[in-house]
Amino acid sequence: MVAYALAMIGVAAGWFGPIQILLPEHAARLAGEGGKESLLALVTAVGAGASLIANPLWGVLSDRMGARRRPIFVAGTVIGVAGLLVLSAADSRALMMTGWVLVQVGLNGPLAALAAMIGDRVPERQRGTVGALFGVAQIVGVVLGTALAVAVGQGAPGYIAVAVAVPALGAALLLLRDGRDGRDGRDGRDGHDGSGVARVAAGPTNWSVLLRPGAQFAWAWLIRFLLNLVNALVLVYLFYYLSDRVGVTDAATWVLILTVVNVLFAGLFGFAGGVLSDRWQRRKVFVVAAGVILAAGTTLMALFPVVAVVIVASVLVGAGWGAYVAVDMAVITHVLPDAETRATMLGVANIAGTLPQLLAPVVAAPIVTRLGGYPALYLLTAGFAVLALLCLPRLKALS
Repeated sequence: MVAYALAMIGVAAGWFGPIQILLPEHAARLAGEGGKESLLALVTAVGAGASLIANPLWGVLSDRMGARRRPIFVAGTVIGVAGLLVLSAADSRALMMTGWVLVQVGLNGPLAALAAMIGDRVPERQRGTVGALFGVAQIVGVVLGTALAVAVGQGAPGYIAVAVAVPALGAALLLLRDGRDGRDGRDGRDGHDGSGVARVAAGPTNWSVLLRPGAQFAWAWLIRFLLNLVNALVLVYLFYYLSDRVGVTDAATWVLILTVVNVLFAGLFGFAGGVLSDRWQRRKVFVVAAGVILAAGTTLMALFPVVAVVIVASVLVGAGWGAYVAVDMAVITHVLPDAETRATMLGVANIAGTLPQLLAPVVAAPIVTRLGGYPALYLLTAGFAVLALLCLPRLKALS
């Protein structure tokens, strides 16, 4: 699990180092102050669109390979690192977009592999704790990617540093030799996979299940989508919000400070919530807490754009996101319809995490530039958190 967590930290660093600092600075350098928002929106939207397609395809490929996860992990990491190196040399909008598409397509491979490993290996009674560990690892990766971008420097040095960190952190996973890279359970002798579900005989992917995932999966997917959209809207223009609305002089440093604050509370609430959710065998209460706290934090960002209040808002957003991360994987793996299509369905579930990246800049850009600015953007973000709460009663499969 330590090796898996390190690998997840690397994947998250590869994503969020560019998203939070490197891409905004890159867009400003190529497009100037007048066009930076539009270029960033275009690049991130195209990249997220590629990610939207890539994640389920990686899952299908993994299922077709008999649930062997490591080859998917390696192939995706190689493509993602190549994309970061392209970005380091990108001196045009087209090359910048190409590099980010490669990063998005590539890093969805290890993300899909790591998510499927939880379904393969972890009994349901422990998925809160283990899912929270992976969620906290993602959060730590956000800090690592941001810190690398600040410490090494924006532009090519930052991209190269992240490109080195991603495979370095994933190497431990590849060194494991325990013979358990598949759907054969903890020791392969009990006829069950890691979730306790009876093992399904090897065969082709069950497309009828894929095309009819069921109402409970759909509601869990929608809740995941809405809360990820909240997180994406908070992050997408944070750099510009701090410089243009709050008025700080060093936006990159403040992004790092707020990210550290966010992560400390997200990690605390995430890991503690995962352990408690397993102990109580209750998931919904943590989703409720997440929605309420996220709505409170984003409302503060909308109404009080001063540094002290923004720090408090970062605490709340971190705590709310941690409360959701604590049970996210436990919720989504609980409603998977069939063990035979686990990686494929987790790929579909991961669209709920990547689609917000596509929509966030599309939604945010016109609001920030023409339809009310940052107050309107963050009030709308709070509304999405409340909408997730309204969906929760429909998720009857969970306590």
